[in-house]
Amino acid sequence: MTIHHYLRPLLMPASIALVGASDRPGKIGRVVLENLFDGGFKGEIYPVNPTHRRVLGKKCYPSLAAIGKPVELVLIAVPCAAVPGVIDEAPNVGAKAVAIMTAPPTDDGEARRWRQNLLSRARKRKIRVLGPHAFGVIRTDLGLNATLGTVSAHPGRLALIAQSGAVCTAMLDFATPLGIGFSTVISIGGAIDVGFGELLDALLLDPGTDGIILYVERIDDARQFISALRAAARTKPVVVLKAGRSLETAVANSVGTDPPPLPDAVFEAALKRAGTVRVRTYTQLFAAARILAMGKIPRGDRLAIVTNGHGPGTMAADSAADCGVPLAQFTPETQRALKAVLPPTVAATNPVNVRGDASPERLASAVATVLADPGVDAVLALHVPRPLTAATDAARAVAAVARGSGKPVLGAWLGAIDRREVRNALESGGTANFYTPENAVEAFSFLAAYRRNQQWLLEVPPPQPEPEPPDLRTAERIRDAAAAANRTVLTDLQTLQLLAAFGLPVLPAEPAETLHEALAAARRLGYPVGLMLDAPGLPRRSPLPRVRAHLRNGQMLTRAYGELLDGVQRAHRRDFHVGIIVAKERALPESREIAIGVHTDAVFGPVITFGNSGTAALVERERSIMLPPLNRRLALDVISGTRAAAVLRAAHEDAHDLEPLVTILLRLSSLVCALPWVRSLTLDPVHVVAGAAVIAGAHIVIDAKRKFDSGGYRHMAIHPYPIELSEDVALRDGTHLHLRPIMPEDAELERAFVNGLSEQTRYFRFFYRLHELTPAMLARFTQVDYDRELALVAVDGVDNPMFVGVARYITNPDQESAEFAVVVADAWQNRGVARALMEKLIGCARARGLARLEGTVLRNNPNMLRFTQGLGFVVHDDPDEPEQVKMVLDLI
Repeated sequence: MTIHHYLRPLLMPASIALVGASDRPGKIGRVVLENLFDGGFKGEIYPVNPTHRRVLGKKCYPSLAAIGKPVELVLIAVPCAAVPGVIDEAPNVGAKAVAIMTAPPTDDGEARRWRQNLLSRARKRKIRVLGPHAFGVIRTDLGLNATLGTVSAHPGRLALIAQSGAVCTAMLDFATPLGIGFSTVISIGGAIDVGFGELLDALLLDPGTDGIILYVERIDDARQFISALRAAARTKPVVVLKAGRSLETAVANSVGTDPPPLPDAVFEAALKRAGTVRVRTYTQLFAAARILAMGKIPRGDRLAIVTNGHGPGTMAADSAADCGVPLAQFTPETQRALKAVLPPTVAATNPVNVRGDASPERLASAVATVLADPGVDAVLALHVPRPLTAATDAARAVAAVARGSGKPVLGAWLGAIDRREVRNALESGGTANFYTPENAVEAFSFLAAYRRNQQWLLEVPPPQPEPEPPDLRTAERIRDAAAAANRTVLTDLQTLQLLAAFGLPVLPAEPAETLHEALAAARRLGYPVGLMLDAPGLPRRSPLPRVRAHLRNGQMLTRAYGELLDGVQRAHRRDFHVGIIVAKERALPESREIAIGVHTDAVFGPVITFGNSGTAALVERERSIMLPPLNRRLALDVISGTRAAAVLRAAHEDAHDLEPLVTILLRLSSLVCALPWVRSLTLDPVHVVAGAAVIAGAHIVIDAKRKFDSGGYRHMAIHPYPIELSEDVALRDGTHLHLRPIMPEDAELERAFVNGLSEQTRYFRFFYRLHELTPAMLARFTQVDYDRELALVAVDGVDNPMFVGVARYITNPDQESAEFAVVVADAWQNRGVARALMEKLIGCARARGLARLEGTVLRNNPNMLRFTQGLGFVVHDDPDEPEQVKMVLDLI
């Protein structure tokens, strides 16, 4: 097995040179060399040190060039000053990767310049760099242990990527006695080049890795990290341990009365969007990784507990309550079946106590009975050492039941932590031993969280219309005006105008420079109205009244107008300029107040928050957090888990009453995606009643110097829907079609399109006899990560739209090329649909900076061969598949 990725020389090298090899005890060069020899590496090992002829009995070379043979990976363990020279020499032996184990200089300024110098040299020579201060790489199937560690790794199918070598050592030390094995262990150290994103991409392609665990301290490139995490989590479970929470509290608490979310809370929100599991300790990390690696994901959270001791069962039930795991309620049929298995005096309730005198068969029968209950999603089997029940026999009996079930079975054999035969017996049935009830329940809670997060990642939303493009001209005009006035806070009028440009529900308002204009505006808007000061120079916390509300006629408006201006003139100089805004009022009796915010996180960019407003916010400082972009399902999830939502549901039983809030969140998501210069935005309060919501207060802070980056929403951690790529095109026969990127909400249209293709067309597209898209394929085709791929659809019709063609590209691991595919409905072939789609796709690939498009075409598909050659593609034979050819188009 091998990894088909450009980082293969780092992860699976055929040959290694260690520069700085040494035989002196305590030296890095000796520790690494001993690990290389002891691991039984199957490739060539070349020690390099100009002052040694032999090291640890092995021939030593004075330089890389003296080796005279190709080297794929160079390990560097020399002083700081010598590292640049090694990087310069590495290409001479064909090396594509180096791992710098040397620590940076101790002086911060010198260390920064040293790192920059190394990275510049490496990029110039097309060398990939792990480190500096890297722990190294372990690859168990190769016998590769190129690390500074003192503990090796058992072979297995988990990969560990850590930011700390010390944590790598601790995790290996913890995993070894538990029999937890690894395919790959790697520490990125200083990560001046290779980081989490690329390693996740490589391990996604690794046939020897079934699950990935990460230890994270910081993220430098949120877009690459989240994009790779989402891609990996679609096919392999990923568990993340994040450290550094304690260092963030003081900073967050120092920021005003409406502080941004803690960075750690934003990080957790990002992981949920990526379909991964977050843990807090490395014992939890391995518990989660082991249970996810079992490959049985429950359909729900309902847990059944079967135990041969009352105490452990009670502890497990308590732990379930602490973790928010509901205990399953057995059906009457299950209760009757249990009574046939249990002693007469034992109740058929959850937890199920089979008693201490239970045989292995009784324990296994109880497990089988509750597994069959449709209301049970998983079973925890607990075993306490008893004189009459051998632990190993009980483990074999339960494993036999678990082996035939599609539901997960967890084990906790108390007192068997050092008994390999028990662990092996349980694992033969796909059951992991968690040794204590608490560990097992906690592990199941991670499994339940993984299932929920995967639903976010792989959901197929119902159809919904294509989003309406916002009024970007108005938005940019507001930004330009603020920049010209050197303001970082929008005026109240600008705020209302900006929100209205994105369809957010603000009440109609007009500016008024004079009382006459205010009266005229009130007549146009219709009474009742309110007045508010629009004075950019007036502090927002000024004690002066800024608003006059419930003005029902011109007399009330005239008096309120004078009072507002008199208050300003008494507190400030007479020539202090203020504006007046006249706003229409809408009566919302018995409305509830909530607050919605946008904050810009230093790593992940804009995040959206939702929670209570007013005094409720002071009592319950609870906010849900979500990374945009949002769709309707995600917007509902932002709302649903909060106390504010509970209050709204109590007031309005109809779920449709939340629709106005969903609309606000969706349009707010559109705003933050389109406007990178919006730094923070507060909608507080938002008045909510049955079926309606109105924004009553808003505040927007901007960075007027920042403009939209045409390079692809670089201010976002997750690439939003690229609505700017939508357009109408005319075919040769005059037929008009709508071209746009695909959306997750297009699942049913995509299903109908593929089902409507002829058998031959489907075969030419998929290269095998595909009858229908599976749910996983459907989600994969419609849930596009626009950062690394693009799918364009040609749509016919408005009221009853249908796909008539789809073209897509997916970026290859080299980030320079992409695989393309195009298919057109049979009735629409030879009408120019494919050309319209491909010309647009090629233009998008060029704008993305790709160097070439590549695609595979069957030799017996002459129409596709002629079509792609007409677009400029060049035919190349495929040496591995004689029935196929490669079509390649150079884009630069």
